[in-house]
Amino acid sequence: MSDVFNLDIWVAEARREPFRFALGEREFALPAAGDLDKSLLKTVNLTSPSADDILSLMREGLGEQWQEFDAHPLPLSALGELFRRWQNHTGVTPGESVPSPHS
Repeated sequence: MSDVFNLDIWVAEARREPFRFALGEREFALPAAGDLDKSLLKTVNLTSPSADDILSLMREGLGEQWQEFDAHPLPLSALGELFRRWQNHTGVTPGESVPSPHS
């Protein structure tokens, strides 16, 4: 029997707890950033994310919760803090990207 690396098992075991936060008396949950789909790498600069990149990541992470989250007024500084705390929860510091497949 050959040793086959089962990526499905690795993904299931590597999942982290979601990052939970409250806004407007509602609780939201963002998955660990590393759990987002790889398709985002085509459209988002993870090394130095722009405001559009941050919104794209948050939109993808919040999924069905996005519309309700987006309906709340929110200062840019608060959005930046939310993004930083989400990254810290995931173990990624701002400006640091997830390793490429070649690393």
